Amino acid sequence: MTPHPTSSPAGERDEPRTRGPVLGRRAVVAGAGIAAVGAVAACSSGGSTTADSGGQAQTGDAPQGSPGTALGPASDVPVGGGKIYSEEQVVVTQPTQGQYTGLSAICPHQGCTVSQVTGGQIVCPCHNSRFSLDGAVVDGPAQRPLDPRRVTVADGSITLA
Repeated sequence: MTPHPTSSPAGERDEPRTRGPVLGRRAVVAGAGIAAVGAVAACSSGGSTTADSGGQAQTGDAPQGSPGTALGPASDVPVGGGKIYSEEQVVVTQPTQGQYTGLSAICPHQGCTVSQVTGGQIVCPCHNSRFSLDGAVVDGPAQRPLDPRRVTVADGSITLA
């Protein structure tokens, strides 16, 4: 005859434990509290990214030019090319004579700042995503185009609109 396990007053079996240690209620509540504090801290960091001079993504508040910000002379933007205004995080291109396009300088792949406009393409240094002068993806890993930024050209000067 095989002995039966005894029962506790609550009706549970008093069997030997075969799993690891059981956490007490205080440990579970304390762990949940620590996780909640970490989540709040992560969310309150602003969630935006900027890039250092090497093009590496960093978290923090991104300084972007606001409407009315003068970028510079239109003559600085070559036909068939573009110019990056790093401080304002804007790229201005001129695909054809007199047609100016404003784009975000922040790559949608992982938030790095694009580093150059060469050969009719805008290049991100982090993972070599390439964009056309209108911001469309030419070569990934980026899956989305560069975000548009409104610019105006008046009296030979480019301004964020």
